[in-house]
Amino acid sequence: MTTISTREEIPRAAGLATGASLPSWLMSLVVHLSALTVLSIYLQPTPRGIDIEPTRTGGIVLASASGGAMNYLEEGEEAGTSNASTAASPAAFGGSALPELTEQPLNSGPQLPTGDGSTGFGALPGDLQRNGLPGATGMTQGSGGTGKRGIGDSSQAETSVFGVSGRGSRFVYVFDRSASMSGYEGRPLSAAKRELLASLQSLERVHQFQVIFYNDRPHLMNLNPGQQPQLVFADDQGKRLASTFVGGVVADGGTRHIDALLMAIQMRPDVIFFLTDADEPRLSAVELRKIRDRSRGVSINTIEFGSGPSSGRYTFLRQLADENNGKHAYVDVTSLPLQ
Repeated sequence: MTTISTREEIPRAAGLATGASLPSWLMSLVVHLSALTVLSIYLQPTPRGIDIEPTRTGGIVLASASGGAMNYLEEGEEAGTSNASTAASPAAFGGSALPELTEQPLNSGPQLPTGDGSTGFGALPGDLQRNGLPGATGMTQGSGGTGKRGIGDSSQAETSVFGVSGRGSRFVYVFDRSASMSGYEGRPLSAAKRELLASLQSLERVHQFQVIFYNDRPHLMNLNPGQQPQLVFADDQGKRLASTFVGGVVADGGTRHIDALLMAIQMRPDVIFFLTDADEPRLSAVELRKIRDRSRGVSINTIEFGSGPSSGRYTFLRQLADENNGKHAYVDVTSLPLQ
């Protein structure tokens, strides 16, 4: 038996550790064990039945309450896709601007009758087209009721037509322009126009008025065609407009009183000046009662044109004035000046 001494074994073991190469299978084992160790450090086990939510970026969420439920709109979504009943304004949160409101078309402005006062409309002066008609408000629509009083209430005026006076702040002139008013070389209509314009001159700018010339239908100084009749302030513009309107009136057609009178009452003036040369047709008892029922405090003064001295008869014009707190006057047209 051969015996190896201790001195020979020690150098041989050292040579194996330092100088000799490791076998390939050992090296492969070492590498795989090292890789498994590294993976075990970084990988954590995932419990069964649990899904891990993918990573999300942060953002602003808008919420609105509707019917006890919350509705959400995430940043980047369109406001129109939200189920919220009340959506937040996109402009308030940096979104696109809201659409502009559609501009309403402008009114072409009021117009004034021209020519003979029966048909056609002409443009108003430029200052009225820009600024509108002053004071054409305060009229009560429809018949009946006391109506709303305008600015003229606090300042009363007294004006007259052929000696018949009326006091108030709101006046309507209802004048006949039927064909018979052109008789006697046109004296009746010419005199009526002069008296009307003279009466307007006594009014101040705080008072209001309107002019209606009628034959078989009323012809109004209507500044707003298609709208309800309105009173006009008696300032310089209003008086100029009245002068233009009155100057274009001619005598023509038949006679129908009731429509013009009811139109005047509808505007709820303090005083109506009613002038006609028509003894026929008369206002019927039914028409007189209708006027009386609707006037409700409106004074109706009547001016009766006739040929020659008054007969003293109790005409329907006297009755109209008596039943509506007014005054009556008779005018002999043959004594009127020719102008």
